[in-house]
Amino acid sequence: MRQIKFKAWAIDLNTEEGHGLAGRYFFGTSIPEHMEGCRKALFATRSIARAKIGRVRQAGIFPNARVVRVGVTIQEEK
Repeated sequence: MRQIKFKAWAIDLNTEEGHGLAGRYFFGTSIPEHMEGCRKALFATRSIARAKIGRVRQAGIFPNARVVRVGVTIQEEK
């Protein structure tokens, strides 16, 4: 069974309700057709994620949001 593993960055919305992680398409950009299979489109670098977190906090909805490093595993199913 093949596996692909990599590290990326996401924004943890960090709410009591458990909203989870936000990626690059959380900000209203439509998901391109070639990315529709991905539930989260993550950030390649921490600096890109940090640049976006201001918009999340500024809205006041997710004031405790933080940037987190995540591990991604894609596994082939048979």
